[in-house]
Amino acid sequence: MKNNTAESTDIRHARKKQKRKRRIIRITGLIAFAGICVCVYLTRAMWLPKLEGILDRNKGLIVNDGKLEAGNFPLEVTDSGKAGLVTLEDYFVMVDDSDIKLFNVNGELENSIPHTLAHPAAAVSGKRMLIYENGGNSFEVINKKGEIFKKTIDDLILLADMKSGKTAIVTQTDKYDAYLTVYDETGNVIYKWAANKRISAVSVNEDGDGCCLAVFTSEAGVMKSEIHELDFSSQEDKMVSVPLDSLIIAAEKNKANDIWAVGDSKLFRIDDNGTVASSYEYNGELCAYDISGKLCAVALKGNVRKTSELLIFSSDDNDITGDERITSGVIKSLVIDDDNVFMLSEQSAECFDDHAELIATAAVSNEYVDFVYLDDSLVFLGYREINKIKFKT
Repeated sequence: MKNNTAESTDIRHARKKQKRKRRIIRITGLIAFAGICVCVYLTRAMWLPKLEGILDRNKGLIVNDGKLEAGNFPLEVTDSGKAGLVTLEDYFVMVDDSDIKLFNVNGELENSIPHTLAHPAAAVSGKRMLIYENGGNSFEVINKKGEIFKKTIDDLILLADMKSGKTAIVTQTDKYDAYLTVYDETGNVIYKWAANKRISAVSVNEDGDGCCLAVFTSEAGVMKSEIHELDFSSQEDKMVSVPLDSLIIAAEKNKANDIWAVGDSKLFRIDDNGTVASSYEYNGELCAYDISGKLCAVALKGNVRKTSELLIFSSDDNDITGDERITSGVIKSLVIDDDNVFMLSEQSAECFDDHAELIATAAVSNEYVDFVYLDDSLVFLGYREINKIKFKT
């Protein structure tokens, strides 16, 4: 009896011990699970946007037929004076040797504004368009109805940009290699900046309170550039970057408060202290680029004949890694529209998402040199005419 009692006691003791062990394991598991949940919640800002981007990606490729629209198309192009195509509100705009012509998406002429600029170039922001004489003395700001203001200045215009009603004009004077003058919405001068270095790029910030400049010098045959960030309310430079070993041809602030700097041999991402946060050295010749607040797209001629490399960089990434896409034919032009990158090459027009995934395509003629995207359509500029195709994305 004593042995049986002892055995029963040992069994009960073992069972209680096993239950305690299972209870401890369950409690430990619950604590670990709760910790994982807390960690996931606290880091949701890092992974949730990427997950949403994956879920929002298009699941299939749209193949557009590339059929040319009839009706008012094709539109005739004059041989001289054109400044390419741009979009202004719901219109596409062509600048010829005497007029700024605004067309609706159906190719109907809505307005024609005369100009006297010999070599016009253009920039658009919101409901306004800047037209300036590259290498001349005149510029004007218009909207879809006509001229807002016009200026003729003493020095030759090298570069210009406009955003949020602020117009930045870069000239070269007898005293300075680079001279920047900024005008407000009505054409009054609000800011000036000068330096004895040539300016290779200018971009007004989206809110219109300042701008980014790229200046360059050449020493012993070596090209060096610097990025200057200016605040229109201060005469002191807000930021000056470290020297960059490339000729910068475009510089613009992105949504991460860094600056995209597109060089002739490298792409840089400059932080607000002026240091290089990251860079990407091209493995081919730069043939096209475009920049927006979120994305930067560059196209390089491929190592294999008749191929190109498209790289898309996002301001959401911590460094410059880029999503790559090898395409056929030399890329002629890139246009960023929201989260998509539109590309014109020798053989096709294509649309890529922000991860370089092809989402829409169409076969097009090799004669086109530029294009715009407007209302589910691509409008192409050729040497002799303007054409349009429907392009669903």
